[in-house]
Amino acid sequence: MNNIRLSTLKIIQSVFENNPQRKWNFRQILKRIPFLVEEKEVKLLLEQLCLEKKIVLINPGSYTLNKNNTKEQGIVDKTSSGNAYIIRENIDKDIYVKEKNTLNSFDGDLVEFKKISKSEAIITKVLKRNKVKFVGIVVKEKKNTYVKTLTKRDNNIFLIINKKEFKLKDKDIVLIEFVKWEGNLPEAKIKDRIGKSGVTENEMHAILEEFELPYKFNKDLLEEADKIKTKNYSKELTKRKDLRKITTLTIDPEDAKDFDDAISLELSKETKRVGVHIADVSFFLKKDSKLDKEAYNRGTSVYLVDRVVPMLPEQLSNELCSLKQNEDKFTFSIIIDFNNKNEILDFWAGRTVINSNKRLSYKEAQHIITNKTDSVPKEISLTKREFKVEEKIKESLINLNNIAKNLRSKREKKGSIFFNKKEVRFILNKDNNPTDTFTKESTEANQLVEEFMLLANKKVAELFSKNKNYNSVYRVHDYPDDEKLSTLERIITKLGYKQKFHNTQDIHKTINKTLSLTRDSPEKNLIHTLLIRSMSKAKYSEKNIGHFGLNFEKYTHFTSPIRRYPDVIVHRVLQDILMDIKPSSNNYEQNCFHLSKREELATKAERSSIKFMQVKYMTTKINKTFLGTISGVIERGVFVEINENKCEGFIKLKDIPGDYFIFNEKTMSVFGRHSKKEYQLGDEVSVKVLGADVLNRRIDFKLLEND
Repeated sequence: MNNIRLSTLKIIQSVFENNPQRKWNFRQILKRIPFLVEEKEVKLLLEQLCLEKKIVLINPGSYTLNKNNTKEQGIVDKTSSGNAYIIRENIDKDIYVKEKNTLNSFDGDLVEFKKISKSEAIITKVLKRNKVKFVGIVVKEKKNTYVKTLTKRDNNIFLIINKKEFKLKDKDIVLIEFVKWEGNLPEAKIKDRIGKSGVTENEMHAILEEFELPYKFNKDLLEEADKIKTKNYSKELTKRKDLRKITTLTIDPEDAKDFDDAISLELSKETKRVGVHIADVSFFLKKDSKLDKEAYNRGTSVYLVDRVVPMLPEQLSNELCSLKQNEDKFTFSIIIDFNNKNEILDFWAGRTVINSNKRLSYKEAQHIITNKTDSVPKEISLTKREFKVEEKIKESLINLNNIAKNLRSKREKKGSIFFNKKEVRFILNKDNNPTDTFTKESTEANQLVEEFMLLANKKVAELFSKNKNYNSVYRVHDYPDDEKLSTLERIITKLGYKQKFHNTQDIHKTINKTLSLTRDSPEKNLIHTLLIRSMSKAKYSEKNIGHFGLNFEKYTHFTSPIRRYPDVIVHRVLQDILMDIKPSSNNYEQNCFHLSKREELATKAERSSIKFMQVKYMTTKINKTFLGTISGVIERGVFVEINENKCEGFIKLKDIPGDYFIFNEKTMSVFGRHSKKEYQLGDEVSVKVLGADVLNRRIDFKLLEND
């Protein structure tokens, strides 16, 4: 079914879903479709919905929703309150389910439901469980042992039926497996005791188990990795473009262990030749090998606060594939020629061999760029010793930065959105407990690498679009949802910013203007978060719809194959095109769906680890006072994000001093019944830390009245 037909079907179906009591004739339906569509097409779609028993023909030319069709299906989307929504394929509007009507469903389950109004339903049957393994905390009461899960979406209490198999203590973290749910409580078996709660090591393992992210490689996989690493690859050298004599460098974070990208520069009177060199993982990772299947299943490396869980074993990720200084390495390169006006003249793609002249951290590279010097002081140096780089490294870095700044400027003019939300990182002690925080800043050195990676990704995607016989993978980002944009507009208007996002012709310009206006404001992080939440999620797809955030017509992921499996697929497709190998019959859409889901899980795990560290860090700040910004308002109270360290805590509505406060959903604010004092999103307030509950991932604040 093509996109226009699918969109038309969704609109027609939603018209009936949202108006279950009303009768509709053909012409009324046609008026509800906001784009041109043939009458014949609409009639065929109405007939299709009749055959599917989603609507019924009540008299010639007149239809209504089939209310007897009780076997509707959907996916449960639980909320932290215990209520839920049911998400249905091809229908935008979700159905609300009260907690008492959720039956025995878990978040993500496929269920059968029955509507009790146009917007509300009751779940009648669980058809398929989304997951059967959960992580929780042991609660011992008299003769019974229970496990309480602590995730916001699945806040359940399980009765344990094999308690004698494990020596369990109160507040132990355990992995359980669901067995059945026939009585008041679901029943489960303990699968593993992870350890005492509150201990960083145990909590990180619990997060990985909770999101079903494997963090160990079995013996067979490690043996396969060893064989790949120790194999002799000398014959391959002669088959590749040799770039080992060209000035090449890597720029990465201080704690990086895998280096999957390097940049080179060759200068002549008329051209600047930039090489973007990416670790050639696909050469070593043979398709359908055990290691390849494992990498696909993982989909991505996972970055928790205190560790990296790699997609590939260290023999590959940190050794064989990693572009280490002064070592010959196999790469897949994109080489781009610029003229002296920094305009692109030509580009080449192919397999190469490089030898990186220098490994620099972002701080070291930035010092060289800022000071135009070849000397790096010990305070910045990775080795804690002062050192000098070769003149050719210094000159390459400065020239590359000038080209990158020009690329960035052109991107900005064309409408790429530049989020610059402050990210806070933790300083950890030897036990991986947080002792302090620091703000991660995006410097010219960061932006230099970013610009050349974006350009390489874009050029590969353009090459794909010219070879349409080959199925390939794109990184796509759809336009924001109109309803979310309307909500965003209303909220930031209340904050004093009169920007129009809804029904505007140049939404990119409006978003960038808003980001610029809020650059130095207390509510900067809040508005950036609200803007990000209004966006669609970027994902992988075989169908190219462009990338809204970057404002690129064509974009893919090519530059991080050590940590992202989609990049491995992209490398394989690109090699087939360059070698003129007959296109395979691979359909990547199912792969794209899986890999997008794996990325989503990894992101959730990362956020969960950050939240744990925030709460643990704030246990050392009890009774301390901070300045913060109201980041959320709900019926129960307000959330406040501390400006200094970005830790977010909660103030109960009943605990706001000076009056009886009432929640106003329309304005996302609370106001005093008598004083009319108002607190709204974006307001700067003083708070005192009352408590930090590591077990429940909760920080409690007291609001301090301003003098």
